[in-house]
This record gives sequence, structure tokens and C-alpha cells, in this order.
Amino acid sequence: MTFTANTYEQDTIQAQISSFEGKGGVTEYHVMLSVTNSSLPFDEQLDKLQTAYNKLTKEGLRNAVAVFRRYFLSDAANQVEKLIERECENPYCALSVVQQAPLNGTKIALWAWLQTDMTTATCHSGMFEATHNGYHHLWNGGANNKASTSEYQTRLLLNDYVLQLTEQHCTLADNCIRTWFFVQNVDVNYAGVVKARKEVFITQNLTEKTHYISSTGIEGRHADPNVLVQMDAYTVDGL
Repeated sequence: MTFTANTYEQDTIQAQISSFEGKGGVTEYHVMLSVTNSSLPFDEQLDKLQTAYNKLTKEGLRNAVAVFRRYFLSDAANQVEKLIERECENPYCALSVVQQAPLNGTKIALWAWLQTDMTTATCHSGMFEATHNGYHHLWNGGANNKASTSEYQTRLLLNDYVLQLTEQHCTLADNCIRTWFFVQNVDVNYAGVVKARKEVFITQNLTEKTHYISSTGIEGRHADPNVLVQMDAYTVDGL
């Protein structure tokens, strides 16, 4: 595998691009786009970010397709509607939007995951699929519900995901690579997430005696204050 990393800056947008070229012919790109001028209003930051993303994907990474995008916002409740309007102009892929304010004081940043030589589709289960050489990569973004507690929300998220995987002839234990949980008020609500996750994992033969999947739990807010937990996930069929 060959790894390269570069950083570019133009028109108040900084692009950090890492690429991984595997032996199987697929090149994978991870792109971080951030705004460098924190004094700009949100609409202008969003416009410059989207313009830079479109130019990069159409000119710089023309043979790659996006399989996952995650936006980081400073005030999701007041920003997400405008973001989704602009995001609809991009080619479809798994989408995650979380309130985690960029550290440089700006209002929006973007992580995009792109790959070459992929055939993409939306599964009946709702997951986004990218296929190459017998491998089926499945992404979920922004899954959420409004159950009464973080424990119940997490339990529903994971049980629904298990059913989605079953539709794709996959299991949580054999095929899921990792999950990301974004938890509102993580100091208060994370205990419920951990309890539900552990209990669901046990039903899926994920224990200290077998193995665990990578599972990140971190502070992050949804635009809707009733959503205490939202989840992204990545699964591979064919390993």
C-alpha cells in the first residue's frame, strides 16, 4: 500500500488530502476541507466549502466517487437546513451531519471519503453500497430516533442496524468494521449508550471472549434536541 498526504489552501479553504493506493487497484482518498477565515458568515463559509469540494472532485479526483461525507457544524439547529439544500447538489453517498464546532473558530468543516473504481448503489435497506472485486462496502450515516433515553435510542439504533445487515446477508460480528456514536451531553448520556451497546453486542456474540468491533463514542449534537444519540457505521461483506 502506498500512502501520500498533501495540504493546499485557496480562497480561504484549506484542503488536506491523504491517499492510499492498495494492491487491488483501488485508490482511497480522505479529504478534510476547512475554512480559514472565521469572520465570514455561515452562508459564505458553506458556499466556499462546497465550491472547493466540487472543484476538487471534478478536477483533482475525477476518477474517485464519494462513499461517505461528514459535516461538522457549530450550530446544527440553525445551519442544517441550508447545508442539506446545498448537499443535495452533490452526488449521493452516505451522509453524516454532527454539531462539533471546528477548533479554529469557523462554522463548518467537511470530511469526505472517496474511492476509485467503485460501483455504487443504494441498498433496499437504506445503506449506501460501494462494490469492487467481490467486496461490498456498506455505509450508514446519521441514523437516529427519538426514544425517551440515550439507552433506548442506542438499543433501537443497533437493533435496526442488525436488521439492515441481515437484509444484506451480513452480521454485526462478522462484517461490521466500526461504529461512531455521537452523544448529546456525553457526560450525562454516555452511560446509557454503553449499557445498551454492551447488551446488544452480547446478543450478537460480541463479548470479551470473542471480539469487539471498533466503536467510538464522543460528544456531538443533532439539530433536533430530542435526538440524544446518532450513529454512523461501516461494514464490509467479503472479508
